[in-house]
Amino acid sequence: MRALRLDYQRSTRPFPWLGLGMLASALLALALTGGYYHELSQRIELWETRVDHDERLSSHRARALRPASGQAAREQALEVQHANQVLRQLSLPWDTLFRAVESSTGKNIALLSMEPDLRKGTVTISGEAKNFPAMLDYIKQLGTRDVFASVHLQNHQVQQADPEKPIRFSLLAVWKAGAS
Repeated sequence: MRALRLDYQRSTRPFPWLGLGMLASALLALALTGGYYHELSQRIELWETRVDHDERLSSHRARALRPASGQAAREQALEVQHANQVLRQLSLPWDTLFRAVESSTGKNIALLSMEPDLRKGTVTISGEAKNFPAMLDYIKQLGTRDVFASVHLQNHQVQQADPEKPIRFSLLAVWKAGAS
């Protein structure tokens, strides 16, 4: 029988060029595949962003075109009503009203309050007059102003506790429709 020869030492063969070449080509293929994967993920992200943007735009358009229902309709109606009320307040001839009231007061009249009622187109003016003729003169002067259609005395009361006994009064003045 022949003797079996086992060699457990490394062989002294030359460097394995074939294995190194295969490793280099595998690394190159891996790098190219990674670059391609990165490019594809960027494209996907771009398209997803565009789709999200388009969906948001279409939902906003759909909400704007869709009639409001239930609670949303009530809220929208209240908002419109409030906006109309503000618009009515802004369109009233406030400057003309204040000029008419202030220019009619004299040294015998003290204004206490003005309470406009926008829906009725009236203003309640409270004041204090030194005497009865001064109050009547004030009412007459307000009645001649272009801004008012009519001015009426609502009530008056002599202040007995005051030694000069002034007259506290309340007037109701109606705005003219086209006064400015």
